[in-house]
Amino acid sequence: MVLTVTLNPAIDKILVLDSFEMHKLHRLHEGELSMVSAGGKGVNIAQTLTKLGNEVIASGFAGEHSGHLLCDSIRQAGITTNFIFTEGPTRTNITILDRQHEKLTMINDFGQEISEDDIHFFLENYERLLSRVNLIVIAGSLPQGVNSDIFSQMLQKAHKHGLNVIVNTAPKYVDVLMKEQPFLINPDMRSDHFLLGRTVDGIDQFLETGKNILEKSPQTEFVIFTHRLENVVVVTHGRGYVVRPADMEIVNMLGYGDAWLSGFIHAYLQEKPVPEVLRYASAAGLTNVEDIHKEIVDLKNIDQNLSRIDIEEINF
Repeated sequence: MVLTVTLNPAIDKILVLDSFEMHKLHRLHEGELSMVSAGGKGVNIAQTLTKLGNEVIASGFAGEHSGHLLCDSIRQAGITTNFIFTEGPTRTNITILDRQHEKLTMINDFGQEISEDDIHFFLENYERLLSRVNLIVIAGSLPQGVNSDIFSQMLQKAHKHGLNVIVNTAPKYVDVLMKEQPFLINPDMRSDHFLLGRTVDGIDQFLETGKNILEKSPQTEFVIFTHRLENVVVVTHGRGYVVRPADMEIVNMLGYGDAWLSGFIHAYLQEKPVPEVLRYASAAGLTNVEDIHKEIVDLKNIDQNLSRIDIEEINF
Protein backbone atom coordinates (compact mmCIF):
# COMPACT_ATOMS: atom_id res chain seq x y z
CA MET A 1 0.00 0.00 0.00
CA VAL A 2 1.30 3.45 -0.98
CA LEU A 3 0.34 6.64 0.87
CA THR A 4 0.40 9.80 -1.23
CA VAL A 5 0.35 13.20 0.47
CA THR A 6 -0.86 16.24 -1.48
CA LEU A 7 -0.87 19.21 0.86
CA ASN A 8 -2.08 21.63 -1.83
CA PRO A 9 -4.38 19.68 -4.20
CA ALA A 10 -6.32 21.32 -6.99
CA ILE A 11 -9.16 21.07 -9.41
CA ASP A 12 -7.38 21.04 -12.77
CA LYS A 13 -9.09 22.85 -15.65
CA ILE A 14 -7.38 22.03 -18.95
CA LEU A 15 -8.20 23.78 -22.22
CA VAL A 16 -6.77 22.44 -25.48
CA LEU A 17 -7.09 25.15 -28.14
CA ASP A 18 -6.12 25.26 -31.78
CA SER A 19 -4.60 28.69 -31.13
CA PHE A 20 -4.45 30.95 -28.08
CA GLU A 21 -4.10 34.72 -28.32
CA MET A 22 -3.96 37.24 -25.50
CA HIS A 23 -6.58 40.04 -25.21
CA LYS A 24 -9.15 38.10 -27.21
CA LEU A 25 -12.44 36.30 -26.49
CA HIS A 26 -12.11 32.57 -27.10
CA ARG A 27 -15.12 30.34 -27.67
CA LEU A 28 -14.35 26.65 -27.86
CA HIS A 29 -15.32 24.99 -31.11
CA GLU A 30 -15.38 21.43 -32.44
CA GLY A 31 -12.03 19.74 -32.02
CA GLU A 32 -10.99 21.83 -29.03
CA LEU A 33 -11.19 20.31 -25.56
CA SER A 34 -12.19 21.34 -22.05
CA MET A 35 -11.27 18.84 -19.32
CA VAL A 36 -11.72 18.98 -15.55
CA SER A 37 -10.07 16.56 -13.14
CA ALA A 38 -8.67 16.17 -9.65
CA GLY A 39 -5.12 17.45 -9.52
CA GLY A 40 -2.04 18.26 -7.54
CA LYS A 41 1.16 16.26 -7.94
CA GLY A 42 0.42 13.69 -5.26
CA VAL A 43 -3.08 13.16 -6.61
CA ASN A 44 -1.73 12.65 -10.14
CA ILE A 45 0.76 10.10 -8.83
CA ALA A 46 -1.97 8.30 -6.86
CA GLN A 47 -4.11 8.01 -9.98
CA THR A 48 -1.30 6.63 -12.13
CA LEU A 49 -0.10 4.19 -9.46
CA THR A 50 -3.66 2.90 -9.07
CA LYS A 51 -4.00 2.44 -12.81
CA LEU A 52 -0.75 0.46 -12.76
CA GLY A 53 -2.31 -1.90 -10.20
CA ASN A 54 -1.07 -0.53 -6.88
CA GLU A 55 -3.22 0.06 -3.80
CA VAL A 56 -3.11 3.71 -2.78
CA ILE A 57 -4.37 5.95 0.01
CA ALA A 58 -4.49 9.63 -0.98
CA SER A 59 -4.27 12.19 1.81
CA GLY A 60 -3.67 15.89 2.37
CA PHE A 61 -5.85 18.96 2.81
CA ALA A 62 -9.08 19.62 0.91
CA GLY A 63 -11.30 22.70 0.93
CA GLU A 64 -15.02 22.83 1.57
CA HIS A 65 -17.45 22.12 -1.29
CA SER A 66 -14.88 21.80 -4.06
CA GLY A 67 -12.80 19.55 -1.81
CA HIS A 68 -15.64 17.05 -1.65
CA LEU A 69 -15.82 17.10 -5.45
CA LEU A 70 -12.06 16.51 -5.53
CA CYS A 71 -12.33 13.51 -3.21
CA ASP A 72 -15.29 12.08 -5.12
CA SER A 73 -13.24 12.25 -8.32
CA ILE A 74 -10.28 10.53 -6.65
CA ARG A 75 -12.46 7.75 -5.22
CA GLN A 76 -14.00 7.14 -8.64
CA ALA A 77 -10.49 6.17 -9.77
CA GLY A 78 -10.45 3.41 -7.14
CA ILE A 79 -8.32 5.28 -4.61
CA THR A 80 -8.99 5.40 -0.87
CA THR A 81 -9.13 9.02 0.32
CA ASN A 82 -8.21 10.33 3.75
CA PHE A 83 -8.12 14.13 3.50
CA ILE A 84 -8.51 16.73 6.23
CA PHE A 85 -11.25 19.20 5.23
CA THR A 86 -10.54 22.88 5.82
CA GLU A 87 -12.33 26.19 5.46
CA GLY A 88 -12.08 27.89 2.09
CA PRO A 89 -12.21 26.39 -1.40
CA THR A 90 -9.78 23.95 -2.95
CA ARG A 91 -7.69 25.87 -5.48
CA THR A 92 -8.25 25.69 -9.23
CA ASN A 93 -5.31 25.39 -11.63
CA ILE A 94 -5.83 26.42 -15.24
CA THR A 95 -3.77 25.04 -18.12
CA ILE A 96 -4.05 26.25 -21.72
CA LEU A 97 -2.46 24.18 -24.46
CA ASP A 98 -1.95 26.06 -27.73
CA ARG A 99 -1.60 23.48 -30.51
CA GLN A 100 -0.58 25.88 -33.27
CA HIS A 101 2.28 27.51 -31.39
CA GLU A 102 3.09 24.42 -29.27
CA LYS A 103 2.92 26.46 -26.09
CA LEU A 104 1.68 25.57 -22.63
CA THR A 105 0.36 28.26 -20.27
CA MET A 106 -0.23 27.29 -16.65
CA ILE A 107 -1.90 29.43 -13.98
CA ASN A 108 -1.69 27.85 -10.53
CA ASP A 109 -3.66 29.30 -7.62
CA PHE A 110 -2.21 29.69 -4.11
CA GLY A 111 -4.72 27.42 -2.42
CA GLN A 112 -6.70 27.85 0.78
CA GLU A 113 -5.24 29.12 4.06
CA ILE A 114 -4.48 26.25 6.44
CA SER A 115 -4.86 26.82 10.19
CA GLU A 116 -2.66 25.48 12.99
CA ASP A 117 -5.54 23.24 14.06
CA ASP A 118 -5.79 21.85 10.52
CA ILE A 119 -2.06 21.05 10.55
CA HIS A 120 -2.36 19.35 13.94
CA PHE A 121 -5.32 17.21 12.80
CA PHE A 122 -3.52 16.32 9.58
CA LEU A 123 -0.35 15.15 11.35
CA GLU A 124 -2.36 13.06 13.80
CA ASN A 125 -4.26 11.49 10.92
CA TYR A 126 -1.05 10.98 8.92
CA GLU A 127 0.59 9.10 11.80
CA ARG A 128 -2.42 6.79 12.12
CA LEU A 129 -2.09 5.88 8.44
CA LEU A 130 1.56 4.86 8.67
CA SER A 131 0.82 1.38 10.03
CA ARG A 132 -1.23 0.64 6.89
CA VAL A 133 1.37 1.46 4.22
CA ASN A 134 4.85 0.43 3.05
CA LEU A 135 5.85 3.55 1.08
CA ILE A 136 5.05 7.27 1.30
CA VAL A 137 5.06 9.81 -1.51
CA ILE A 138 4.93 13.50 -0.56
CA ALA A 139 4.46 15.60 -3.68
CA GLY A 140 3.60 19.16 -4.60
CA SER A 141 3.61 22.67 -3.18
CA LEU A 142 2.76 23.92 0.29
CA PRO A 143 -0.53 25.79 0.83
CA GLN A 144 -0.74 29.11 2.61
CA GLY A 145 -0.23 28.83 6.36
CA VAL A 146 2.02 25.74 6.12
CA ASN A 147 5.79 26.05 6.37
CA SER A 148 8.58 23.61 5.56
CA ASP A 149 8.63 22.23 9.11
CA ILE A 150 5.79 19.94 8.05
CA PHE A 151 8.25 18.02 5.86
CA SER A 152 10.48 17.43 8.89
CA GLN A 153 7.56 16.24 10.99
CA MET A 154 6.23 13.88 8.32
CA LEU A 155 9.66 12.41 7.61
CA GLN A 156 10.49 11.90 11.28
CA LYS A 157 7.21 10.09 11.90
CA ALA A 158 7.71 7.91 8.81
CA HIS A 159 11.27 6.99 9.79
CA LYS A 160 10.08 5.92 13.25
CA HIS A 161 7.91 3.38 11.41
CA GLY A 162 10.83 2.30 9.20
CA LEU A 163 9.19 3.61 6.03
CA ASN A 164 10.84 4.91 2.88
CA VAL A 165 9.67 8.35 1.76
CA ILE A 166 9.81 9.89 -1.71
CA VAL A 167 9.56 13.69 -1.81
CA ASN A 168 8.85 15.81 -4.88
CA THR A 169 8.69 19.51 -4.07
CA ALA A 170 10.28 22.89 -4.78
CA PRO A 171 14.10 23.17 -4.66
CA LYS A 172 13.93 25.78 -1.89
CA TYR A 173 12.94 22.99 0.51
CA VAL A 174 15.83 20.65 -0.33
CA ASP A 175 17.93 21.93 2.60
CA VAL A 176 15.15 20.86 4.98
CA LEU A 177 14.83 17.49 3.26
CA MET A 178 18.56 16.77 3.49
CA LYS A 179 18.42 17.04 7.28
CA GLU A 180 15.78 14.29 7.42
CA GLN A 181 17.26 12.18 4.58
CA PRO A 182 14.27 10.73 2.69
CA PHE A 183 14.76 7.73 0.41
CA LEU A 184 14.38 9.82 -2.75
CA ILE A 185 14.50 13.56 -3.45
CA ASN A 186 12.96 14.81 -6.70
CA PRO A 187 13.25 18.63 -6.81
CA ASP A 188 10.49 20.24 -8.86
CA MET A 189 12.60 22.60 -10.98
CA ARG A 190 10.11 23.52 -13.68
CA SER A 191 10.11 27.20 -12.69
CA ASP A 192 13.08 27.48 -10.32
CA HIS A 193 16.60 26.28 -11.14
CA PHE A 194 18.18 27.69 -7.96
CA LEU A 195 19.38 24.85 -5.76
CA LEU A 196 22.01 24.63 -3.00
CA GLY A 197 22.92 28.27 -3.41
CA ARG A 198 23.38 28.39 -7.17
CA THR A 199 21.56 28.21 -10.48
CA VAL A 200 21.78 24.67 -11.86
CA ASP A 201 21.59 23.96 -15.58
CA GLY A 202 23.02 21.30 -17.87
CA ILE A 203 23.66 17.60 -17.30
CA ASP A 204 27.07 17.99 -15.64
CA GLN A 205 25.73 20.51 -13.13
CA PHE A 206 22.76 18.31 -12.28
CA LEU A 207 25.05 15.32 -11.76
CA GLU A 208 27.32 17.38 -9.51
CA THR A 209 24.37 18.81 -7.56
CA GLY A 210 22.91 15.35 -7.06
CA LYS A 211 26.26 14.14 -5.70
CA ASN A 212 26.37 17.11 -3.32
CA ILE A 213 22.89 16.31 -2.01
CA LEU A 214 23.83 12.67 -1.39
CA GLU A 215 27.02 13.69 0.42
CA LYS A 216 24.97 15.84 2.79
CA SER A 217 22.11 13.31 2.99
CA PRO A 218 23.84 9.89 2.94
CA GLN A 219 20.69 7.91 3.80
CA THR A 220 19.04 9.25 0.65
CA GLU A 221 19.40 6.72 -2.16
CA PHE A 222 18.22 8.67 -5.21
CA VAL A 223 18.21 12.26 -6.40
CA ILE A 224 16.23 12.67 -9.62
CA PHE A 225 15.80 15.67 -11.91
CA THR A 226 12.83 15.06 -14.24
CA HIS A 227 12.02 18.54 -15.53
CA ARG A 228 13.98 18.11 -18.79
CA LEU A 229 12.00 15.77 -21.01
CA GLU A 230 14.96 14.86 -23.20
CA ASN A 231 17.50 14.27 -20.40
CA VAL A 232 16.36 12.98 -17.02
CA VAL A 233 19.30 12.94 -14.60
CA VAL A 234 19.38 10.34 -11.83
CA VAL A 235 22.09 10.26 -9.17
CA THR A 236 22.78 7.39 -6.76
CA HIS A 237 25.77 6.73 -4.52
CA GLY A 238 28.74 6.18 -6.83
CA ARG A 239 26.80 6.31 -10.07
CA GLY A 240 24.76 8.62 -12.24
CA TYR A 241 22.34 7.97 -15.08
CA VAL A 242 21.12 10.10 -17.96
CA VAL A 243 17.83 8.71 -19.27
CA ARG A 244 16.77 9.73 -22.77
CA PRO A 245 13.57 8.82 -24.63
CA ALA A 246 13.99 8.61 -28.41
CA ASP A 247 12.03 10.56 -31.03
CA MET A 248 9.46 12.11 -28.71
CA GLU A 249 6.35 13.53 -30.32
CA ILE A 250 5.33 15.93 -27.58
CA VAL A 251 1.58 16.48 -27.43
CA ASN A 252 1.14 17.40 -23.79
CA MET A 253 3.78 18.22 -21.16
CA LEU A 254 1.27 18.40 -18.29
CA GLY A 255 1.92 15.65 -15.77
CA TYR A 256 5.11 14.31 -17.36
CA GLY A 257 7.12 14.36 -14.14
CA ASP A 258 4.26 12.79 -12.18
CA ALA A 259 3.95 9.96 -14.72
CA TRP A 260 7.74 9.45 -14.67
CA LEU A 261 7.85 9.24 -10.88
CA SER A 262 4.81 6.94 -10.82
CA GLY A 263 6.55 4.60 -13.24
CA PHE A 264 9.65 4.67 -11.05
CA ILE A 265 7.66 3.81 -7.92
CA HIS A 266 5.75 1.01 -9.63
CA ALA A 267 8.90 -0.64 -10.99
CA TYR A 268 10.78 -0.11 -7.72
CA LEU A 269 8.02 -1.84 -5.75
CA GLN A 270 8.43 -4.80 -8.11
CA GLU A 271 12.10 -4.93 -7.04
CA LYS A 272 13.47 -4.49 -10.53
CA PRO A 273 17.17 -3.57 -11.02
CA VAL A 274 17.83 0.17 -11.11
CA PRO A 275 18.32 0.41 -14.92
CA GLU A 276 15.00 -1.40 -15.47
CA VAL A 277 13.29 0.88 -12.96
CA LEU A 278 14.57 3.93 -14.83
CA ARG A 279 13.60 2.47 -18.21
CA TYR A 280 10.05 1.82 -17.06
CA ALA A 281 9.82 5.27 -15.46
CA SER A 282 10.93 6.98 -18.66
CA ALA A 283 8.57 4.86 -20.76
CA ALA A 284 5.70 5.98 -18.50
CA GLY A 285 6.72 9.62 -18.90
CA LEU A 286 7.05 9.21 -22.66
CA THR A 287 3.60 7.63 -22.85
CA ASN A 288 2.20 10.62 -20.99
CA VAL A 289 3.70 13.34 -23.21
CA GLU A 290 2.55 11.66 -26.42
CA ASP A 291 -1.14 11.72 -25.39
CA ILE A 292 -3.39 14.74 -24.97
CA HIS A 293 -4.75 13.53 -21.63
CA LYS A 294 -3.11 14.44 -18.32
CA GLU A 295 -3.12 10.82 -17.21
CA ILE A 296 -1.90 7.67 -18.98
CA VAL A 297 -4.84 6.19 -20.87
CA ASP A 298 -3.45 2.94 -22.33
CA LEU A 299 -0.95 1.03 -20.18
CA LYS A 300 0.12 -1.12 -23.14
CA ASN A 301 1.87 1.93 -24.56
CA ILE A 302 4.31 1.91 -21.64
CA ASP A 303 5.57 -1.57 -22.52
CA GLN A 304 5.72 -0.64 -26.20
CA ASN A 305 7.85 2.40 -25.34
CA LEU A 306 10.46 0.53 -23.30
CA SER A 307 12.62 -0.05 -26.38
CA ARG A 308 12.68 3.71 -27.07
CA ILE A 309 14.59 4.52 -23.88
CA ASP A 310 18.37 5.00 -23.83
CA ILE A 311 20.21 4.91 -20.50
CA GLU A 312 23.75 6.23 -20.08
CA GLU A 313 25.53 5.08 -16.92
CA ILE A 314 28.24 7.29 -15.42
CA ASN A 315 30.55 6.01 -12.68
CA PHE A 316 31.85 8.56 -10.20
